[in-house]
Amino acid sequence: MFDLKSSYSPAGDQPKAIKEIKAAFEKWKDKLTLLWATWTGKTFTIANIIQHIQKPTLVISHNKTLAAQLATEFKYFFPNNAVHYFVSYFDYYQPESYLPAQWLYIEKEATINQEIEMYRLATMASLLSRKDVIVVASVSALYGLWQKRFFEENCLQLKINTEYKFKDLKKQLLHMQYKPVHGKIEHGMFDVKWEMIDIFSSTEKFLYRLYFNEEELELIELRDSLTYEFKWKVDKIVVRPATQFLQDVSDLEKIFGQMDKEKEARVKEFKKKWMLVEAERIKKRVEYDIRMMRETWFVNGIENYSLYFDARTPGQPTNTLFDYFPDDFLVVVDESHMTIPQLQAMPSGDRARKVNLIKHGFRLPSAIDHRPINFSELENKLNWKRSGVKTKKQLDVINDRLELKNDALGKTYEELKKDLWYEENCDLFKKHLDAKTIFLSATPAEYELKVSDKVIEQLIRPTGLLDPITYVYPKSWNYKLLVDSLDKLLKKKPHLDEFMEKYRLKDGIEEVFAGE
Repeated sequence: MFDLKSSYSPAGDQPKAIKEIKAAFEKWKDKLTLLWATWTGKTFTIANIIQHIQKPTLVISHNKTLAAQLATEFKYFFPNNAVHYFVSYFDYYQPESYLPAQWLYIEKEATINQEIEMYRLATMASLLSRKDVIVVASVSALYGLWQKRFFEENCLQLKINTEYKFKDLKKQLLHMQYKPVHGKIEHGMFDVKWEMIDIFSSTEKFLYRLYFNEEELELIELRDSLTYEFKWKVDKIVVRPATQFLQDVSDLEKIFGQMDKEKEARVKEFKKKWMLVEAERIKKRVEYDIRMMRETWFVNGIENYSLYFDARTPGQPTNTLFDYFPDDFLVVVDESHMTIPQLQAMPSGDRARKVNLIKHGFRLPSAIDHRPINFSELENKLNWKRSGVKTKKQLDVINDRLELKNDALGKTYEELKKDLWYEENCDLFKKHLDAKTIFLSATPAEYELKVSDKVIEQLIRPTGLLDPITYVYPKSWNYKLLVDSLDKLLKKKPHLDEFMEKYRLKDGIEEVFAGE
């Protein structure tokens, strides 16, 4: 599992903070705030906590640049473990929207960063295949991903000395949204050359070169995807899907029927209100999308029909990165006084844009359910609030039962369903009941302080250096006090004298304040 590598040991306030966090977690205090000062080494403290609890970890940052910095630091501390960077993969993004005042429809336009998309897919793959995973994410973690079950089912496993039909192999790669190479070569493409197939991995900077003897796979080589330099041979590989928006098409006609039924109801509703333009608009849009999906299994804006593809009920939240983690993972909210407001505000903006599109016939009402999870759902999912639990005793019963082995969980849920209070508290079972959260902030806001079971301080730096003593005087317009303070400072530190030259007038520094 996690193996922390470092040339130095905790110092300053770090040992005390690490000890207190460990003790709090052992006493079932699962929401903590770490109040830290600049340069006190909060990242190293969190690395030691990860090393201690040995659980998959999600670090949420409000800024892409800070997220990249954190990912780099964690890769240094855990070189033998999987550290991933999960942020929005758009270099440019113009969301689909409609401005009623200008009668202006703006089509979705985006430029995808292929490398960041590779990082995202690699994150999903690692979370499904190993436990020693640290993910540093931005607030894009709120947005929907496809179901992890479907991600696993659509992986292609290839093994040497096994027969594969070329036609079926190419069909499967196309279904996984791999594209044939035409000119520019990117991740998520494949190229067939007689009895050799090159597959450019969507999750790693590798090229899988497959050699066939007729239909038998004889050899698999891993090569650099840019230079084609040979790396090594392998006996088997797992090819991951090329996109995170691959949809379940096993029951496509049923999905089309549901979409068509909603379309007819919406057209009827528009006509009843004499909104004939909107009725014709939504009719043509849905019919075109159905034709495209029937022919190619894909259409721009397919995510707006995710309610049907995911078999969700209206209002049910989408699958997100949080669902790829086990129940007992660690959540670290970096700069929580900045990150929490972002998590709260982001879903509202998305909803306002969707409402306009639905109101004017550009999208079906079900499109509103393709959305980031809202903050109350996030609170419920991460157990930041225990809504619906009547007593602490009931929560303890659930925690005790969920500690059973995985093979007994099904029976445990059935037992709990028999309890009288199950139905009104059924959302409780969607929670990560054993998730632990650490809010990191130098200036924690009211929310973190209210939610946390304990606030732990880390103020003394490993170097032992302290902040200089600062005196704050009341605003009294007594500039003589300021001038006297400057004279004392210059006597104590004469090397600062050159910085005061521009303030000096012929009659002395007091002249600066003469006009005030």
